[in-house]
Amino acid sequence: MRYDQLFTKLLLTFMLSGMTISMSAANKRDSLILGRIYDYQQANSSAIDSLEDQVYAKFRYHVDKRNSLLWLIPSMYVMAKDPRDYIRESYSKVLFKNAHDYDITNQVLSGTIRGNRRAMPTLLDYMTPNIYDIALYDGHMLSPFNKCNRRYYRYTQKLQNDGNTRLDFHPKNYNTQLLNGYAIVETETGRIIRTVLNGEYDMVTFRTEILQGKEGGRSIMPSRCTTAAAFRFVGNRISVLFDANYHCNQSLPDSITTTSSRELMDQVRPIPLSETDKQIYEAYDINRHQDSLVQAQDTTPKKQKLWKKIFWDTIGDNLVTPISAESEEASFSMSPIINPLYLSYSHDRGVRYKMRFRSRYTFSTYRYLTFNPTFGYTFKDRQFYFTAPLRMTYNPKRNGYAEVIWGNGNRISNSSVMDIINEAHQDTINFENTDMDRFRDHYLSVSNNIMLFDWFDVEAGLIYHRRTAINKNLMLQYGMPAEYRSFAPMIGFKFLPWLNRGPLISIDYERGIKGVCKSDLEYERWEVDAQWKKKIPGLRVLNLRAGGGLYTNKKDNLFVDFANFRDENLPEGWDDDWSGNFQLLRSRVYNESDYYLRGNISYESPMLAATWIPYLGKYIEKERFYLSGVLLERSRPYFELGYGFTNRYISVGAFASFKNARFDRIGVEVEFELFRRW
Repeated sequence: MRYDQLFTKLLLTFMLSGMTISMSAANKRDSLILGRIYDYQQANSSAIDSLEDQVYAKFRYHVDKRNSLLWLIPSMYVMAKDPRDYIRESYSKVLFKNAHDYDITNQVLSGTIRGNRRAMPTLLDYMTPNIYDIALYDGHMLSPFNKCNRRYYRYTQKLQNDGNTRLDFHPKNYNTQLLNGYAIVETETGRIIRTVLNGEYDMVTFRTEILQGKEGGRSIMPSRCTTAAAFRFVGNRISVLFDANYHCNQSLPDSITTTSSRELMDQVRPIPLSETDKQIYEAYDINRHQDSLVQAQDTTPKKQKLWKKIFWDTIGDNLVTPISAESEEASFSMSPIINPLYLSYSHDRGVRYKMRFRSRYTFSTYRYLTFNPTFGYTFKDRQFYFTAPLRMTYNPKRNGYAEVIWGNGNRISNSSVMDIINEAHQDTINFENTDMDRFRDHYLSVSNNIMLFDWFDVEAGLIYHRRTAINKNLMLQYGMPAEYRSFAPMIGFKFLPWLNRGPLISIDYERGIKGVCKSDLEYERWEVDAQWKKKIPGLRVLNLRAGGGLYTNKKDNLFVDFANFRDENLPEGWDDDWSGNFQLLRSRVYNESDYYLRGNISYESPMLAATWIPYLGKYIEKERFYLSGVLLERSRPYFELGYGFTNRYISVGAFASFKNARFDRIGVEVEFELFRRW
């Protein structure tokens, strides 16, 4: 080997070893400063308990581009026409129960948006970021300063001239749940002085600068938060500047709540308005004055004016935004008339649409009445569904309430009806496409619940079913009743033996009695169910469910109708029913077996398989794997495997079913997520 080659080889070896030592030292330094950040958060978290604060927030909106689609976006209806600049101010009281739980009470409101409505309410999440928590905001955006999220980020640090450390971070894999930016950290203590976060979530691109408090519990909470955001959707672009100031000196009486007053806002505002803010208010005042002059000169009859106001301000305004009202004693809200969020599709049910109504009347602190009906329609079955629970809560501390529920369930079927007809006529009759064995189901239940101990609830009541044949004439033709009624006392027990660290176990018993209110069915039903939602650091969730049920003393009951094993006609979507239900099990199967034994497992994480797919993975918010199985009398064993993901637009689940270890079929479930948080 020549000397120049040997020298080059030795030089390269030395350089590589030096780089290895340098990289190792850098990693140690990064670990050291991150460890101090984690320790500082642990040492000061307890100081947040029962901390009260006054917060001033200002939103300034500018409509850069807009088209007719802006009218269809919830909360953006107010910006779908001139002017293009808006301002909204709020002065609020925030009570921190702990670092993760707080209540915000708006006391004073002022602005140029009609009725002081909230526009882009998703931005309110950016008002109280907790940079030390697993999730920066409410259930999304993994914080780079939490130990559980360290594996998602890469860090570099640099010591500054003032002795503080600049810590830069960026995601290892780009995803909508991750951020990039930097933080200025007090080197000796690990206290974060200031941080800048850049991210994109739910069609909003944002840059947030957070200035932290200086001592005690306030040092791990923001003292000022400024966010520059841009919303883009199909040709619409709106720019927003949001500024929140904490630790305001002016404290208002608790009696002042949601008061719209610019004069009062002028008194409590901790920082002066900018020239741009003043111009927006001035233009608003001029337009209001001109509108009042036009209205004074308008000769349109009062009745016509009233109908115009009802159509545009009431119906038009609430066509795509929730309808709500509130007073000291009462409140109600209703989902928008046109609401893509409640439009869904499944393999068996086809397209479904639903609406919700929520209302509450408060008699006293510990006594209130709620009425929360849900309505839905399945286009494939051409059937209207509803459930209307009326609940009187008389002891919220002990979960004490009395409830009446009226509704119509799924069209229930059972082959026993045809078996009886075939046996009576001693031949086999072809009932295909006649709906001979299908019944409409209307029910009324009355129950009372009370928590005897912190881990033990008891519920007792009555349930009454009236099931009517879809094809009445054919039933009467073969001498079968066209209507069946059942009356049953019921009792249920709920156990939470490990409080919030273990599964919720329930036991239900129901006995049908003949002769009460024309009831003609006698039976006994037993069910046991256990559910556990185990939250794992990093916004991961493990859902477990197991249970079983059976009918005993089943003398002449033609209907099998379990409480915990049924085909849901109005499913709740990704967050609820997808984990505990069977997506491809045919609706008839639920009503054919006198017993069942089921188990469901799902695992959810922000980043699983799809995260690694180029371009696509960036927009996946959460993924989930499913495994479900059930043992039944006529189709055992039955299994389902599934994979699902959710993003800003939709939630999609793909499922495959197997019977007796043989492939059965595949199907999909789709729920619209567009503007769910808006």
